[in-house]
Amino acid sequence: MIPTNQQVTLEQEIIGGLFNNNNLLVKAKEIIKPKMFNISTHKAIYKAFIDMKAEGLEIDLVNFLEHYKGKAIELGGISYITEVAASSPSEVNYESKLKILVENYKRELIKDKIHQLQEKENLKELILILEDTLKNIYECEVTESIDICNEYEKYLGWIYEDNKQTGYKSGLFALDDALGNFQKGRLITLFARSGIGKSTAAIQIALNMALQRYKVMYASGEMALHEVLGKMAASKLNISYSKIINKRLNENEKDIISNFSTKLLNNSFHISNETNIHKLINEIKAYKLQYGLDVIFIDYVNKYTNGVDGYSLSEKIGVITSMLKDLALKEKICVVLLAQCNRTADKNTGDYMSDKITEADIQDSARIEQDSDQLIALYRNKKLDDPVTRQSMFNEGKLDYGSKRADKNPYCINMIICKNRHGKRGTLAFKWEGEYSRINSF
Repeated sequence: MIPTNQQVTLEQEIIGGLFNNNNLLVKAKEIIKPKMFNISTHKAIYKAFIDMKAEGLEIDLVNFLEHYKGKAIELGGISYITEVAASSPSEVNYESKLKILVENYKRELIKDKIHQLQEKENLKELILILEDTLKNIYECEVTESIDICNEYEKYLGWIYEDNKQTGYKSGLFALDDALGNFQKGRLITLFARSGIGKSTAAIQIALNMALQRYKVMYASGEMALHEVLGKMAASKLNISYSKIINKRLNENEKDIISNFSTKLLNNSFHISNETNIHKLINEIKAYKLQYGLDVIFIDYVNKYTNGVDGYSLSEKIGVITSMLKDLALKEKICVVLLAQCNRTADKNTGDYMSDKITEADIQDSARIEQDSDQLIALYRNKKLDDPVTRQSMFNEGKLDYGSKRADKNPYCINMIICKNRHGKRGTLAFKWEGEYSRINSF
């Protein structure tokens, strides 16, 4: 059917918006598909956008024309592409425009079948036409087309491929062994009482991964960019964190930190302080489109509840964890979430480290436990951070600096794997070096 002037303008503004702001492609990919454009050149241009992003290329008019200089005629010609690129006056209501495009496409699907229905008399044939039309309409809301054969081909390909290492290594060997590495599609939650070191642990793992050239993003609702990078620099360069954060550095140390920061920059390591979960998820998707993404760390869940549906904090956190698990699966990334532990955990007693803190101690939501593939509790004896208390306990013979129990060794942190859908549970021990914001394997 011949498109109306309104339809042409709508499609041009959608395409033009993508030329002007690459981040709009995140929302566009969620809502529309190339086939939904009425005009063939618009279909081709939109498909070209997706292909460029898949190659990690920035989209603007100059790059687009250069990348497709041999195919410009197929895409409408240089003059038309230039005209379309300038045809989006504003990004306001961009999502509404995408939804109108979908509605137009559905409407055309129905209209296109009307003449077929009028020509048929056989009831079964009429029903088949209607069912096929409904299937196409339902598929408009599906991100990927349904292909069952392809699903099984992917699985068997995975079964028969070489036994190469899968997932992302944290640099903490015992943890990688227990979890089977950090895998795509998983939501992994670290939880602890305040002051134990959950941010330090997450930042250490993020650093180890970034230096292995994995694509890593760190989202924090608690720490500023210079604080996150400061902890990383302290850990890697053996410079006291307090010296870095209080700016008591000599010129040589500043130069060393500058070189270290350049390494992280070259690996596209990104830190976000966005605390609106909806905006953060869009930022994550935009980062992935531009740079690729393996692992996202979110520190910590309670900081992201503003604007989330739910009457209670527990309900809001449940909504967030469900969104993050969905994000991990659909974007094929690993999501590492940090969560707070209740104060009542301080009263826990028992002979085993697994008695000190359990999944029941997670603050505000049982949904965190339900939605997480792997659940890791962190434990240290905070009292041992006080030099006076430490000396007193040492004099009483209550300390053991060779122990792998954090209640006896001030230089030990325990990770208790409370839940593991894909491997073993148990208690792990790592070396704690608080001065340098560092966690290491013993």
